[in-house]
Amino acid sequence: MEGFIRNIIFYEQSHHYPNDNSYFADYVLFLDELIDTREDVQILVQHGIMENCVGSNDDVATIVNRLTKYISIRRNFYYYDISQRLNAHANAQMNRWMAILRKDYFNHPWSITSVVYLVVILILTVLQVYTGFKS
Repeated sequence: MEGFIRNIIFYEQSHHYPNDNSYFADYVLFLDELIDTREDVQILVQHGIMENCVGSNDDVATIVNRLTKYISIRRNFYYYDISQRLNAHANAQMNRWMAILRKDYFNHPWSITSVVYLVVILILTVLQVYTGFKS
């Protein structure tokens, strides 16, 4: 599979490179920008964006990361703006915190319910203390 994709990329670059019509190579560069680890592949497969027909998620991540090894990389490829915005969104500190909260703490409906319950109890306790000092 890797050799087949690599041949398509090299054919496209050798015949279409001066005209900047290398859509397949641009797509592979975009995938390389998105996929670094097996977790990235797992997310893409889980949401139906990508289908894994190769094997494990580690194999797919390794193949995608090796595909761009010998490509003459242009910084103005077709999907460059999209990949930069996606990476900026993923690297924003607030978005990272929200992802950690969702993944580690709010991964079950009962955890969300317990947090809502805790907040209601806390608000009622504060109101009780406030009204107790007022009387």
